[in-house]
This record gives sequence, structure tokens and C-alpha cells, in this order.
Amino acid sequence: MDGQQPPRHAGRRARTGGSARALRFVLTGALFSAALLGAALVLDDPRFKDFLDVRLGPGQPEGGVPRAGTARESGGQPAAEARTGAPPAGVGEEPAPLGAPVPPAAGSDSYRFLAVNGDGSPVGYSPCRPLHYVINNELAPAGSEHLVSEAITTISAATGIIFVYDGTTTELPSPQRPPYQPDAYGERWAPLLIAWTTPDVAPQLKGKVIGTGGSTHYGYDDGPKTFVTGGLDLDAPQIADELLNPDGRLYATAVILHELSHVMGLDHVEDPTQLMYPEIGTPEGLSTGDLNGLYELSKAQCRKDL
Repeated sequence: MDGQQPPRHAGRRARTGGSARALRFVLTGALFSAALLGAALVLDDPRFKDFLDVRLGPGQPEGGVPRAGTARESGGQPAAEARTGAPPAGVGEEPAPLGAPVPPAAGSDSYRFLAVNGDGSPVGYSPCRPLHYVINNELAPAGSEHLVSEAITTISAATGIIFVYDGTTTELPSPQRPPYQPDAYGERWAPLLIAWTTPDVAPQLKGKVIGTGGSTHYGYDDGPKTFVTGGLDLDAPQIADELLNPDGRLYATAVILHELSHVMGLDHVEDPTQLMYPEIGTPEGLSTGDLNGLYELSKAQCRKDL
């Protein structure tokens, strides 16, 4: 089994010779496996002088390719007694996808994936099980109510992935967050952790970073990989400042949507009309390329073996 994790992002800064909005947010995404993939998102606005970074996806690979001689079940996966660091296979998995994504209104190839399998198919979440999530909202800033839930509704419609809110948590973000935490969450993959936090708690947010996020994938030997959990860290003080602006809620939403798209498996693109472009001029939400990429991620296979 191999593991992988999330994307990374950065904040805003005044730009010389820029547009009306000189603000710049750099948002990045990364997956954890044999290699770390990076991406950055930029927002421009003259109101900000400091460069704020947003990172999505701290962490290290979890698990490993089973050693030769490992006990195996039929189908090639390790036998239950050999699945260290992983829950029993197929928890929550149904025979068919739980939701149906909304098809994009128009076609576009302005999207990229953070990770692909050997056959070129994108790595995504199983559409046949819900993606549970928890929120550490102790430091959630005033005015941030419903930002996360509204962004999740948008991503769910685009991917067909059914999200299930498991409530609040006191779990803190960690670059080495285990994807399987039976004492805290039972015998299943740990839920997606969304944390309103600070650079003191999440050092990856120090300096220019305003948020980080990504997902961990697993697979057997050379077989296809699938995301099983992830994390999204939001710099609460920086976003609190942003929410004081008249259009701050729109920009905060754009950041969360961008990062959630990294969590789902999208990388940055060179097309400035897409939300996954490293620079946001106006926060207009997901564009055609973003929606087509998320729609492709909806085609990931069911994984009753994970």
C-alpha cells in the first residue's frame, strides 16, 4: 500500500504594475506519495502589502507496498491481519456511486490533476462511499459561518461525492496526520479534517502561507490509487482580516473552493480564466475548466478493497 497527501496555497500581496486588484493569494496543492507535487494560487489586491502563502496538504506518505510473502486475500490485497495502519476493507462502501455529478454546461480541457494512475486516469475519492469530514472551528473568525458548508455543497455537486459532516473536533492539523485513527474515529479511514488555525499550531502556515490542504491516497502494489482522507488548514487571523473587506467573503470562498478542489485532486493550470489558475483577479467561483476537471474526478472507481 502506498500513501499520498494534499495541495498547498499562498496569500496576497501588492503587485507592481498590477491590475485594479493588486492583491495576491498564492494557493498551492500537493499530494504525498513518492513525489511531492506543488501548486500555487495567487490573488491580487492593492489592499495588502504582505505576501501570504496558503499551503494545502502537509504530511508524509502513510503505509507502504506490502513486502514479498505478505499474507493476501483473494484479489491481491493484504489479508486483514496484515493491514497495519489501515481499517477493515470496504467500510462504508456501497455497490454503486452515491451521487451524480452535475455535467458541465460546456466542455473544456483547462484542468490538470495532482496525481494519475498508471493508465492515466486521475486519482480521486471513491464515489461509492461518503467522504466524512470534521471541523476544528475553535478559531473560526466572525463572518465565516457557512463558508465551508457552502463550498462543500458546490464541490459535491461538481463531483457527485457525498460529504457527511461528523461535527466539530479538537484534533489539530499535523504534517504527519495518520489516515487511520481508530481510537478517535473508529475502524474507518479518518475523516477529512478542516481546521481554522494559526501558524503557531500549523507551522506550514508561517510567513506567506494562508492555507494548506490535500489528500492521502492508497493502493496495492502497482494497482490504482484512491484518496482515503485529507486535510485543509485555514489561517484564521488572515482570513478574519480579509472578511473585514466588502468583498472579503467572496475571496474567502474562492480560497476554500480552490483548496477543496486540490483536496479532490485538481492541480493548477495556466489558464487565467479558471479558479485553479495561480492568480485570482475576481472571485467568480469555479469556471468551465475547473468543473470539467472535477467531473472527470467523479469517474474514479469504487474501492471495496480499501
